[in-house]
This record gives sequence, C-alpha cells and structure tokens, in this order.
Amino acid sequence: MCIRDRTVGIDMGLKSFLVTSSGEEVAIPQHYRKAEKRLVRLQRQLSRKKKGSKRRAKAVKRVALAHQKVANQRKHFHCTTALWLLGKGKAIAHEDLNIKALAKSRLAKSHADAGWSQFLQILSIKAERAGCLTVAVNPNGTTQNCSGCGVKVPKTLSQRWHSCACGEELSRDTNAAINVKNLAVGHPVRKSSGNVRRSSGSH
Repeated sequence: MCIRDRTVGIDMGLKSFLVTSSGEEVAIPQHYRKAEKRLVRLQRQLSRKKKGSKRRAKAVKRVALAHQKVANQRKHFHCTTALWLLGKGKAIAHEDLNIKALAKSRLAKSHADAGWSQFLQILSIKAERAGCLTVAVNPNGTTQNCSGCGVKVPKTLSQRWHSCACGEELSRDTNAAINVKNLAVGHPVRKSSGNVRRSSGSH
C-alpha cells in the first residue's frame, strides 16, 4: 500500500469540526456555547457575593467547576476524535494553522471553543504512540484550488460547494481536505510547491 493510500487529509472549520479527504464529517460539539448561559448566571451570582465571605468562596468554586466541566468535555471529544482518525490511516495531514492569529479574529470565541491547539497536540501525541505521523501543510490555496485539476475556483465563505469546469463536484470542505492530503504526500495541486512539514508537536 502506497503512502497516499495510508494518508488521511483533514480540513478543520467552524461549520464542522473536521471533514476528511474521503468526505466523512465530524460535527462540532460547541461545549462552551452550550454551557454559556449557565456560566454567565454563575458569574453573576459570584459578582453579588461579598468579598472574603464564605458564600463568595463557594460561588468561586461553582464557577471554576463549571469551566472545568467544559474543559473536560472538550478534551474527551478531542481524544475520541484523534483515535477515530488514527484508525483510518498511518499519517494524518492537517493545515498548519496560525493559532495566535485565529485567537485575535472576530470568531475568536468559536475558535477557542473548538480548541484547535489542544486537538492537534493530542493528535500528535497519540499518533506518535501509535507509530503514526501527523503532517502539517501550508493551508494557502487548499480551499480555493480544485483538488482535481489545480485551477483556482474562487468561493465566498457562504459557498459550501466546489464546482469546477474540469467536472469536479464536491463539498468545499472535502475538496480542501483532499488538497491537504495531496500536499502532505508531495503532490501539490498548484504550480508552486506547498510547505510540507512533519510534525511531532502542537501547532
């Protein structure tokens, strides 16, 4: 079996947590979003408590436990998803995301809720333990370029379908995941080669 057959490309986003190069989709759980109303309510209750009082100390503990629950749910989801991916290939290719830039974007809260940095770190650690690889590639062009012929097919954020004159028809996320996979195995779909880097740590 060649390296291409053993590699799975993934496209990570906010509509779906990730989509694989074979078109499989993992829904985004939004743990923080689902708990946000309760967290706001607990924070308000805390703000009403007198500083130094026992009631305030209890309120602080309730807020901390609520945040910890969200963090634990997110980590469990990341671990489960990483193991699921590693069951599909010996190498997992993903975009080399600029986490710091995402944290400053208008969708910062959604990116933080997804927890990309933690997920990629967990994926890398579990891949190493399983004798597998994670491969980070330059994401430039992976969304807009056709995975079939390499021609740029401009799409707005609201356009979720990739349709190329060459006849390639598939979801934009699957198209991007295939491009990520192609870059990882050394077959870029555009004239300038992608920046392929093997990874053993977080990104």
